[in-house]
Amino acid sequence: MDELDDVLNEPLAVGDLDELAAAVEWEAEQAQKTPEKRRSAGQETGIGHDQRLVTRTAGRRAYDLRGVPNAVRLVRPLPVPGETVHAIMGGDFHAWDLVPAIVELAACPFAELWIATLGFNLGNNGHLCRLIDQGRIQRATILCSDYFAKSDLSVFTESKAALEARGCRLVSSRNHAKVILLAPAGRKDRYVVEGSANLRSCNNLEQFALSNDRRLFDFHRSWIHQITNTC
Repeated sequence: MDELDDVLNEPLAVGDLDELAAAVEWEAEQAQKTPEKRRSAGQETGIGHDQRLVTRTAGRRAYDLRGVPNAVRLVRPLPVPGETVHAIMGGDFHAWDLVPAIVELAACPFAELWIATLGFNLGNNGHLCRLIDQGRIQRATILCSDYFAKSDLSVFTESKAALEARGCRLVSSRNHAKVILLAPAGRKDRYVVEGSANLRSCNNLEQFALSNDRRLFDFHRSWIHQITNTC
């Protein structure tokens, strides 16, 4: 203990003081040469990686239109009045795709669209609503089956609300017919699609006939109109 006190109490020599002063001066110089590491914006503001919000947007839906070019190739050119095109669908597009295909090839707005089908999906209906909003289809009436309306109630209810908001109609009945009717605005053409396929996808062979026939158009429109006005 006495030896330790002697060391602590021992006075510093002049050389030791010079050496200590030099060390302090060197540390000060190094501090000036090495600036303090800059803090990130998140550290300075307190807004770091824990600031996060997850949202789910209702109504945002993508429409799969990859099959439309296949439908276009199959029905191009559109039949002239009095002509019918017969075709087989190989599962590379939906029956709904015939609608935008005909609209695209005709290159004009359509005053009327009438559809009889067993069922459809939200993608079909969403694309129809977009065509209506774009003015490419002015009025639409859809007849589906009671079975579909009950088994896919959420799809039916949502689609019905969306169409009625646009002044169009969606009605269900004991229907199993598959017909699409398209009437261009200001033109004499009347396109009629009669086939085995529903609007939504079905990876089976299907057949359809595409006619440009006013009498056939009026025949199918009459019974669809009768059912949709009484249900």
